[in-house]
Amino acid sequence: DNDLPYHCEGCGICRIGGRDNFQHCLKCGICIDKSIFQDHSCQVGKYMSKCPVCYEDLFSSRSACHELPCKHSIHWHCFCNLLSVDIRCPICKKTMLSAEEKEDIWVGLREDIDAQPVPRDQTRVVDIFCNDCEIRDRFRRWHPLGVSCRNCSGFNTSLDITMVGVEAFNFLEGLERRERDNDGNGNDNDGNDNNNNNADSNDLAEGR
Repeated sequence: DNDLPYHCEGCGICRIGGRDNFQHCLKCGICIDKSIFQDHSCQVGKYMSKCPVCYEDLFSSRSACHELPCKHSIHWHCFCNLLSVDIRCPICKKTMLSAEEKEDIWVGLREDIDAQPVPRDQTRVVDIFCNDCEIRDRFRRWHPLGVSCRNCSGFNTSLDITMVGVEAFNFLEGLERRERDNDGNGNDNDGNDNNNNNADSNDLAEGR
C-alpha cells in the first residue's frame, strides 16, 4: 500500500505512497505524512520551491521532503547526504541540527580547542558573525577548529581576521588581563561592563 498511487484534489496531481498514509494540508498546499501531520509547521508555499541541493521541484517530487529548523525545505536523502560534509542550511547557513545535536558537537569542539592551544606566533585576532543568532562580536581569539559565539555558545560563525602573530598575542593578553581586572572589581552593572570592555578593546587596538 505504501507504493500505491492516488490522486489528490488539493495538490491537483497524482502522488504515490497510499491515500491512507497522507493528509492534504490546505495551508502548505501539499500532502503531509499522517504520522507527522499534527506536529508539522504550516507555512504557505514552503514546498513551492526547488531542493537547494539537487534543484528538483519539491512539490512534484516523489522523494520525501524534510523541513529544517530554519523552516527551509529539502529532500530527506539530500539532507542525509549533505550532513556528511556540512551541517549548515545551504540557503541561510543556519545549523540544520536540533538543539540537542548541536550541543553534542559544540561540547566536543570546546574540549578539542582547550586541548590544542594555538602557538604564540600563530595567534590571530578575529571579528565574528554568528550565522545562527546573527550577532557580531569583535576582538576574539582565533582557533583553527572554530570560534564560538558568546551569545548562543555555537560554533557556526564566519570570521574576519584583523591581527596576526605576536602582535595579536600581546593584544589579546592585554585585553584578557583588563577583563579579569574588571571582573575582580565586582561591578554588577552589566551594561557598563560591556561598554567598558568595548572601550578597552578599542583602546588596545589603537595602541593607546
